[in-house]
Amino acid sequence: MLVTLWDQEGESYTFSTDAGVLYIRGLGNINTGRFEVGRNYEIGTRKFEVKEATIQDVARSIERMPQVILPKDSFFINYLLDPYSSYPILEIGAGNGGFSIITALSFKKKIVSYELNPEIFKIFLKNIKRFECQSYITPKNEDASLASIEDFHRVMIDNPEPEKFYRDGFKGIMVAYVPTYLQAEKFSRFMLEKNFQVEIHEIVDIPMKISTMGLRPESSFLYHTAFIVSARS
Repeated sequence: MLVTLWDQEGESYTFSTDAGVLYIRGLGNINTGRFEVGRNYEIGTRKFEVKEATIQDVARSIERMPQVILPKDSFFINYLLDPYSSYPILEIGAGNGGFSIITALSFKKKIVSYELNPEIFKIFLKNIKRFECQSYITPKNEDASLASIEDFHRVMIDNPEPEKFYRDGFKGIMVAYVPTYLQAEKFSRFMLEKNFQVEIHEIVDIPMKISTMGLRPESSFLYHTAFIVSARS
């Protein structure tokens, strides 16, 4: 079961009660199986209330490296990939699992995820265990160029050169997540030359702040994350 610990200052930590003893940044090593929804606990000098976790709690708690695919992009990428299709997803560039974990928990999709960096892969494995995604995500610490991309019909690529993973014979939908105009245009033109239908999107989320003075946008937020390029055969 996924639970969230909330403290009196509004800090929260989400994990599976089946994850065993787990190191969680901000809490230390904890036995995840001891927590029950509706009860209060003390860890050190801090007091916590345990609640049943939501997908928003999970997204906030994913242990991350400097970059992670945010929920606003994850849900839209799934929309482009047709989330209720029966096809499994091939993910190239899993990172810490920001996309695959949200996808697994929200849409119960099977995902084969490649992440080459060994340090990031360790965090990815930890996050899979922490959020009960072992039955959905197959992690591979291998070069994704070795993947049989033509055997999949849904592909998600988080790499600055997504076109290098294309293989002749691929039929389906391929979505690339790239940070710059140049990369988005290069991949789009490449897929157009392969006779794919191409769409390009940028998803912007503007968080709001409410105070005694009224409602206004937050003064500091991440405006641009990446361009999302969808190519459909």
